[in-house]
Amino acid sequence: MAANIAGIEADCGGLLTCATCHVYVREPHAAQLPPPDGDERGMLEFTAAPCRPGSRLSCQIQLTDALDGLTVDLPPNQH
Repeated sequence: MAANIAGIEADCGGLLTCATCHVYVREPHAAQLPPPDGDERGMLEFTAAPCRPGSRLSCQIQLTDALDGLTVDLPPNQH
């Protein structure tokens, strides 16, 4: 969020209340992430763009060394 990446709005500042940081995580990293918890799954229902495999809220991804090289695609819109 603080990185000011174009296309990731993050209106709520990472508080898990807006779904405007929706991203599509590419493999192999999508499989390495823990599944979204109930709160994240609930917010994914409100994304502006359709969810698909690898859909995550970027504010909920804990970056680790294992995710080095993580690549995401951005949906066409966040609102």
